[in-house]
Amino acid sequence: MKRLLSCVLLWFGTCLAPPALAHSTSTSFMALEIPRDGPSVGVRWDISLHDIVWTILIDRDYDGVVTWEEVQAARPAIERTVVGELAVARGDKPCALGVRDLALAQRLEQNFLSVAMRAECTQPGRVSIGGGLFLTGDASQRVLLSATRDGVTFQGVLGPGAPRWNEPEHASAWQSFVRFVGEGVWHVLIGYDHIAFVLLLLLPAVLRPVDGKWQGATRLPQVAREIVTIITAFTIAHSTTLALAVTGTVHLPTQPIEVAIAASIAVAGGINLLPRLSHLRLPLAFGFGFVHGFGFANALSEIDAAGTALLPLLAGFNIGVELAQLAIVAVVLPLIYTARATRWYAAGVLPLGSCALGAAGLVWVYQRL
Repeated sequence: MKRLLSCVLLWFGTCLAPPALAHSTSTSFMALEIPRDGPSVGVRWDISLHDIVWTILIDRDYDGVVTWEEVQAARPAIERTVVGELAVARGDKPCALGVRDLALAQRLEQNFLSVAMRAECTQPGRVSIGGGLFLTGDASQRVLLSATRDGVTFQGVLGPGAPRWNEPEHASAWQSFVRFVGEGVWHVLIGYDHIAFVLLLLLPAVLRPVDGKWQGATRLPQVAREIVTIITAFTIAHSTTLALAVTGTVHLPTQPIEVAIAASIAVAGGINLLPRLSHLRLPLAFGFGFVHGFGFANALSEIDAAGTALLPLLAGFNIGVELAQLAIVAVVLPLIYTARATRWYAAGVLPLGSCALGAAGLVWVYQRL
C-alpha cells in the first residue's frame, strides 16, 4: 500500500513537469556550394521558426501558425536579421552576403524557414563560416553543416562551443568520425528519455527475483554479464535502426517514434515493480532498442551526406552513443551494486525510482500524442 501511494504521489509530481520532446535540441541546417575558383558561394540555411520567433516578428497575428503572407510581409526584417547572424569569408576576406529567396519548409516534421543566399567573395581561397548563427549560449544548439566542393562533401557541426567552420583542404574521414563521436555522446546526455530507459534497465540488475520478491545478487561477475547482455542487445537494435533511418532505407514519422520512446520508459518502470517479470527485460531492451534508434536518427537524418561521407559520420555518432551509455553504466553500477544488500534499495530505491521514471514516461506519452 505504501509503495502504491508513493507511486501515486510521484505521478502527480511528474504531471507538473513542463512538456518536452525526446532528444530536444535547437538545430538548424546549412548547405554550402563552394566552387573551387568561382567568386561566389551558394548558401542555403534552414532555420527553425521556433528559434527565431522571438528575434523576428513573423507571426503577426500571434496564432502560432506562420503563413507565406506573413513571411512576405516580414521579408525585410528577415533578410536583415539573417544576414546579420551569418558571416562568410573566403581567403580570409569577408564576403558580401545577400538573400536570393525565401521559402517555408518542413524538417523533422517541424516548420522551418529556408533562406537561399549568395556570398560574393573578392578572392579565391578556403571558405569559413561564423557569426552569431542565432546561438544564445544554450549548449544544445547546433548548426549541422554540409558543404560540397567539386563533388566532395564535407560535414561540420557549429555550436556555442565551436561557432566557426573552416573549409578543409581535403575531406577527412577521421575528422568527420571524431566530430560525430562527440555529437553521439552529446545527444545521449541531452536525451533524458534515453537515459531514463537505460537507468530502468540497470536498477534491477543487481537484484534477483526469489519467491516473487527482490533479493540482492551475490556475484558481481553475474551482474556484469547480465548488464553486458542487455546493453549489447539494446545497442544492436538501436544501431540497426539508426543506420537504416540515416541511410534513408526506412523512414518513419517522428511523432509515433517519440510516443513509443516514452511508452518504453513507462513499460520498463512497470516491469521493475514486478519481480516475476524480470525475464522480460532482455526482450524489452532489444525490442524498444529499435525504436530508440529511430529517435537518434532524427538528429542526423537530414544531413546532406552521401556515399563514403556517410560512413564515418554514422560510425562516429553511433560509437559516441555507445561510449555515453557505457559511461552511465560505469557511474551507476558501482553505486547500485554497493547498495543492493541494504533494505532500502529493494524496498525504496528500485520501486520509487521505477515509479518516478515510469510516471515521467506516461506524462511524455500524453504530451507527445
